[in-house]
Amino acid sequence: MSSFEIMVSLQLQLFLFVLAGFVLTKIGTISPAGRKSLSDLLINFILPCNIICSFQIDLTGEILVSVATMIAVSLGVQLFYLLISRFIYPGQSKPRLACLRYATVCSNAGFLGIPIIGGLYGPMGTLLTSVVLIPQRVVMWSAGLSLFTTTDSRSILKKLATHPCIAAVFIGFALMLSGNPTLPQPLQKALSGASSCNTCISMLVIGSILAGAEHINLKDGMMWWYTFARLVLIPLAVFIILLPMPIDPMICGVMVLASGMPAGTTTAILAAKYDGDAPFASCLIFLTTLFSLVTLPLLCLLL
Repeated sequence: MSSFEIMVSLQLQLFLFVLAGFVLTKIGTISPAGRKSLSDLLINFILPCNIICSFQIDLTGEILVSVATMIAVSLGVQLFYLLISRFIYPGQSKPRLACLRYATVCSNAGFLGIPIIGGLYGPMGTLLTSVVLIPQRVVMWSAGLSLFTTTDSRSILKKLATHPCIAAVFIGFALMLSGNPTLPQPLQKALSGASSCNTCISMLVIGSILAGAEHINLKDGMMWWYTFARLVLIPLAVFIILLPMPIDPMICGVMVLASGMPAGTTTAILAAKYDGDAPFASCLIFLTTLFSLVTLPLLCLLL
């Protein structure tokens, strides 16, 4: 099967999970409190287990080079996000502009990216996507958070040091550097079992978020412009920038797909917490998540 066929098949599978989350929320099985609990479970337990498992591959010099290259590329792309977010949303009120800029620098590469890219590229794809998350977490808790409120270096370091996904990256990398020693069987099976829940739970949460979106004004041109920028313009720009570079095609593919992910769900969370335009942020998440089901397979045609 081609990359496009694999992605279409994967997206159809994910769509069914998203649909299940949507329906379960509409009939009341998943409440707003339940959605938050699922999100916390995903971030604090399932995703870290998935990340640790992704590092359980034989360490080679090629893998070390790929990880180092991925960090450098991801840092450059994050700076690109910060730069263009300052210029492509003219004439917006401060609360809306904060949402637009934050949702540009912070995509949903954790919830949505890991299961999709991992499904396409296998464990190495999951590993590289996990590495992409490191610069993104740094930006989202520093420059990103400063769009809604003031930040200080101590709070940024604390958030990074205590984030379960970042901790999982370092644990997984430490295990890989030590030759991936054989873990006790119950522990290994527990990690693998939790990791296998990642795709299903992630998509149920996405479906629940879509079901909870309210007051969607389809006549709001800025929402459509952002959707186009987030899902089409940005990944195409990243692809054009990376294409002539002498890097592994998988690194290019992972970065392009990661850059084409929908708006991060934390956009609405921070907007609600810091008096931003939370309904507008929810609409950005809704539209980009919905249309990413179409645009992500199309991006595979480039790779």
